[in-house]
Amino acid sequence: MERTAVVVEDQADIRSLLTAILESSGFEVHSAENGLDAVEIIRAVEPDVTTLDVNIPGIDGFEVARRVRTFSETYIIFISAFVEPGDAERGRAAGGDEYLGKPFRPRDLKARLAAIPSRRRRERSPLADAISPASPTTPPAHGSYADIALADGIVSVGGTALRMEPVETALLRQLIEAGGRARTKDELALGLRPRVRAEAADADEVRAVERSVESLRRALGQAGAGTRIESELGTGYRLRST
Repeated sequence: MERTAVVVEDQADIRSLLTAILESSGFEVHSAENGLDAVEIIRAVEPDVTTLDVNIPGIDGFEVARRVRTFSETYIIFISAFVEPGDAERGRAAGGDEYLGKPFRPRDLKARLAAIPSRRRRERSPLADAISPASPTTPPAHGSYADIALADGIVSVGGTALRMEPVETALLRQLIEAGGRARTKDELALGLRPRVRAEAADADEVRAVERSVESLRRALGQAGAGTRIESELGTGYRLRST
C-alpha cells in the first residue's frame, strides 16, 4: 500500500524538490503553501509523513505542528532555514520528530524517510505500555508542590502566575508529579515528547531538559519561590522546599 505525505512549503522550487524526493521514495504527495491549509489537508489525508517549513504564511510551522498533534500521528520533519540554537528544540516541543536545516541534501532527507517506521508499527511499539508520557500541551488540571501550583497549564508561585514556555511548564509538571522524588534527565526528556516513541532520549533531548531546568530555576528564583530544583548527582533533578 502506497504511503502518503504532505509537503508544507511556500517556495515553489523547494516544494517541487521535496515532492520529487518523496515520490521517488514511494509516497503519494499532497502539498500546502500556508499553515491553515496545511492543517486541513493533514486532517483530510492522514499522511504518514509531513515535511513542514517554519516560516510560512498564515500560522507558522510550529503552530501547525501543535494543532496537528491534537488529531494526527503523522511523522513531522521540520525543514527550515531557521537553524539558530533552540530552533530544533522548539520544533520538538511543538510536536516535530526531526529537524533538518536548509539548504539540505536530498540524500539526507531520503535517508530519514527510509528510516521512518509505519504508523502502525509506531502505535504498536513494545514500549508503549511501559512509557506513557503526557503531551506538553495537555498538563493536568491541578498539581502543586510546596509554594508552586499548576492549574490549567498556568504555573504560579504564592498565588502569582508566571509566564513560561510550554516546554518549561511540561517539565515542571513532571517534577511536581514526582512529589520531591528524583527524575532522571532521560525520564524527563521522554516526558516532553508529544507522543510515545520507542527510541531512548538522544543527546539533544537531554540538553533541552538541561536548558529548560536552568530557565525554570531563574524563573522560580525571580518569583521568590521557596522551592528550588536540585540536581541529583548529575543524572537528574528533584524539587526541594527550603
